[in-house]
Amino acid sequence: MSTQFKGFILFRGYKASFKRELFAKSEVSKLKVEKGDLIEFVKNTNTPAKIKITKGSIRVDDEILYKRLLVYSIALSGIRKRNPLRILRLSEAINKLDDYSLHFWYTEAVSMFKQKGLRGVRRVSKSLRVLYGVDK
Repeated sequence: MSTQFKGFILFRGYKASFKRELFAKSEVSKLKVEKGDLIEFVKNTNTPAKIKITKGSIRVDDEILYKRLLVYSIALSGIRKRNPLRILRLSEAINKLDDYSLHFWYTEAVSMFKQKGLRGVRRVSKSLRVLYGVDK
């Protein structure tokens, strides 16, 4: 059995679902994020070799990148008025997170989704954006 990480982001329309394994239950689903936004974020992080893009999904081979994408899409889905400045601030804030902070926000988002659904995820999104100065 392989120990290599494989995370999946599945898209249906404009909604994304994050899974650690293909046939497993979704960790977080129904996030309003487009595939192009996530691909642009990956290009800005200089790690496009660690993903594989298909028609309806993205396969991520790096666990840290998977966590970054999940935290980024949670914060991005909570922004109502998306202007380029906010998106730039958000991507810079997510890229500057160290591994400990990234793991904290990832586990917080997954646990809130299990407990309270999308409403809990939006609370995590708002606190992340306020703490790192995306919403001013």
